[in-house]
Amino acid sequence: MSGIFSSTPNYSGRQGDNIQNIKQFVTSSSGVVDWIYKLLPGTNTKVITPYDQTKTVMIPKDLLVLGSINNPSDINLKDNIQEIHIEDFKKIKPVSFTFKDDEQNKKHYGFIAQELETVYPDLVNNSEMGFKTVNYIEMIPIMLSQMKNMQLEIDKLKEEIKEIKEIKNENP
Repeated sequence: MSGIFSSTPNYSGRQGDNIQNIKQFVTSSSGVVDWIYKLLPGTNTKVITPYDQTKTVMIPKDLLVLGSINNPSDINLKDNIQEIHIEDFKKIKPVSFTFKDDEQNKKHYGFIAQELETVYPDLVNNSEMGFKTVNYIEMIPIMLSQMKNMQLEIDKLKEEIKEIKEIKNENP
């Protein structure tokens, strides 16, 4: 028996009272993963989450999300807020690659974690599985900051060109 399936009845999406809102997913013949439905503190929002939150959740294939993936970003959750000033952006080297284990040799785009770590060490983590990972989501503000800097430079150059054209038109 392998694959993921529920070991508890579904009851049209409702959990029966006899199981205390714990749902088990059998992932192989040797293990069971417990997931719990819980109410977020101070809200009426129910979520499903792994019972053992000390473990990393790994999805070995594509993840299809029909909704949104949201990261907490509320100012009330943050300290030490600083604007990003990019000095080392030119040191980042985007690459295309295929994964060694991928029989289809699907092309991917990203970074080499070891190289990115020398520039932005906070974006690289060592996984429990012995390889490095990259937090691509947190690359977005860094790239946006660089795009803003580039736009300021473009606007400045446009203004300089406009001034040169005006001077040229005044003195034909």
